[in-house]
Amino acid sequence: MSDIRDYVMSHPLFCHHDHTGCYTYFEAHRDEFDYRSLLGYAEADLVTAEGARPPNGPIDQARLTALWPKIRATGYGRAVILGCRELFGLKYAPENWPAITEALRASFRDKTAAQVYAHYLHDVAQNRWTLHDGRFWVIPGDVWKGEGYPDSYRFAFRIDELFDPVDATPIDALERYTDRSIHILDDLAAALNAAIDKCQASGLLAALKVGMAYRRDLVVSHPTRHEAELAFNRIRSRALFWDGVQQNTGAVGAAASRALGDYMVHCLIQRADADNLPVQIHTGYLAGNWGSLNGTKASHLIPIFHKYRRVRFDLFHASWPWMSELGAIAKNYPNVWPDMCWAWTMNPTESARGLSEWLDGVPFNKIFAYGADTLLPWCNAGYSLQAKLGIARVLEEKIASGCYGERTAEEIADHIMLKNGEEFFGLG
Repeated sequence: MSDIRDYVMSHPLFCHHDHTGCYTYFEAHRDEFDYRSLLGYAEADLVTAEGARPPNGPIDQARLTALWPKIRATGYGRAVILGCRELFGLKYAPENWPAITEALRASFRDKTAAQVYAHYLHDVAQNRWTLHDGRFWVIPGDVWKGEGYPDSYRFAFRIDELFDPVDATPIDALERYTDRSIHILDDLAAALNAAIDKCQASGLLAALKVGMAYRRDLVVSHPTRHEAELAFNRIRSRALFWDGVQQNTGAVGAAASRALGDYMVHCLIQRADADNLPVQIHTGYLAGNWGSLNGTKASHLIPIFHKYRRVRFDLFHASWPWMSELGAIAKNYPNVWPDMCWAWTMNPTESARGLSEWLDGVPFNKIFAYGADTLLPWCNAGYSLQAKLGIARVLEEKIASGCYGERTAEEIADHIMLKNGEEFFGLG
């Protein structure tokens, strides 16, 4: 093992994106977690391997036994193998599944949720800081009181439904959360800001999140206030979407949704500008299966980067499969930081190639190299190990090719693995 590999493998991480369930979630399911809970994103590859006509229902043990050999070589599969070996010294294979379940549950025994999380997230995965992503009215209210998660967690405010409002659901949610009545467009903008205020008062808010790529494309127009107001009135009155015969066509409904959604995207970014809060945006590949990649390229956001030059944009998932494109954007736009969260798990080889390109083209203080993007803390073990192996490989190749020496490689590792995140979010 090389010196730089030793350095990287023992280096703490800034986890830029995660969905970890809170302590309450863990306690509610403590006795249910088994060998399948190590799969994480690999469940999507199981569906892909099964083909176009999979049987209905969950993937049971027999189906998993048949499908696992077919996905163990993918990035998702390899993360499971790495994590299982690192945590329990066991090969992830059908003959070991009972032993894996017992080892996992033994790690919980006589331990509080806080102790379990500290072991997996801090001791094993070496996550010094974690940015948690959650819809603000869904995650438990005690999050904003600093309870239910380790002290190393900070949180992103997210309300994607507001950017694709097919009905009044997000408006109603904001009313409940802020205890405000929303009758006109200005009320909606004020309620959005009040919700952010409420989260900010906790001292745990670190970023505003836009995950609308799961609902719509990333092309953001510039509707006038009048256009947005008309759209709000139609949606608020439910005239477009009541049960029974609609008074307008679906095309008009889509236009109304887009006008209001785009207007609210601008409201969110303007709030970020006012408070110097970073904006995290999902770009590229979508989790699960059957997700459309149409419109998820980071390049669709270029007009936004131009318009809001003081806002810091954290672009997620390396925009895979368009990593080179994101590197060019990050090189050209000083307000863009490219983020490799989840990327190492999706495709380790492509991620290594992309990081190597980025290091050649983008100042290394602008690169975020890791984010687990998982629900369960023990999955962090495999995902963090997979990322470290990739980072080490890239830096070894840079040293071997004469691009720079060991000390420079160590400085780069310090920044892309930890310091850049601490500086960006004001932590450390």
